[in-house]
Amino acid sequence: MQKQKLLEILRLLQQEADNEHPLKCSEIIARLSQKGMSAERKSVYSDIDILRQAGWDIRYQKNQGYWLKRRYTLAQLKLLSDAVGSLTILSADQARQFNALLLEECSHYQQPQLSPLLPEYRESGADVLANIDQILKALRENVEIQFRYFDITVHKQKHYRRQSQSYQLFPYALIRENQRYYCVCYSFHHQGFSHYRLDKMEQIQLQSEPLPRIPFDLKEYAARSFGMYASEPVNMTLRFDLSLANTVFDRFGQDIMITRITDQDFDVNLTLSAAPPFLGWLFQFGQKVRILQPQSLKDQMREAAEATLRSLDEESAG
Repeated sequence: MQKQKLLEILRLLQQEADNEHPLKCSEIIARLSQKGMSAERKSVYSDIDILRQAGWDIRYQKNQGYWLKRRYTLAQLKLLSDAVGSLTILSADQARQFNALLLEECSHYQQPQLSPLLPEYRESGADVLANIDQILKALRENVEIQFRYFDITVHKQKHYRRQSQSYQLFPYALIRENQRYYCVCYSFHHQGFSHYRLDKMEQIQLQSEPLPRIPFDLKEYAARSFGMYASEPVNMTLRFDLSLANTVFDRFGQDIMITRITDQDFDVNLTLSAAPPFLGWLFQFGQKVRILQPQSLKDQMREAAEATLRSLDEESAG
């Protein structure tokens, strides 16, 4: 009974107390009594001392009571909870399970503030959590992984690439982009890096032989891609209207190379993928952005714009 009382006091402090709602010793005794456990003040003080010695950070506010200092602040839990809700790679059940774990890290007074919009139904194409476990193990052991990779057809069926044959690649890092996770891998056959969506990887198996790694800069790799779209990076100079300064910094960071500033605009040098997602990002700003160089990027942008106009003309004619 004494051991149960000790654990019950810990549970009370975890679930029913925080810095704004401390529990007085008399309240703890009353809660214990409701559970059929008798206690005196001295025994409660002794139990709290034992919990403190075991590493629990139990605080006391004079004339207010006891509360347990949490591992995470409410603001940190809010960020984690919302991040879980936004991860489209998680199934609805996985998202709810994650959020339930986060709720255990705060008192019941704070739990209503951790209520992200979780979908009633959302199904991932693969077990992303199991994939992450396998890839993290491969990273620790420096071994290649073997897996099958698929796309989703218009009929919502899996279509495996390479005619269902397996990929065998050397994983280097996990990276998150647009609420999805990607595994950056090196191919010894193609002697280059590429990335794969975790929610499209299946049957990941680890190889047994450890391999040496070559130099790899994850920050540079991420900076050279746009929306994780695979294409060759291009060195470019863009001229943005001054009103887009915050937008540019939000997208590329504040350490980008700015080569010219006036009262109306500024020039930026970038090296990244000139893929369709990037062209679409530029399109939204209209005349507030200009491509200064290279000419090949200007031509690519012009061709994309003309193709869009042709599509609109054909739709109107139809």
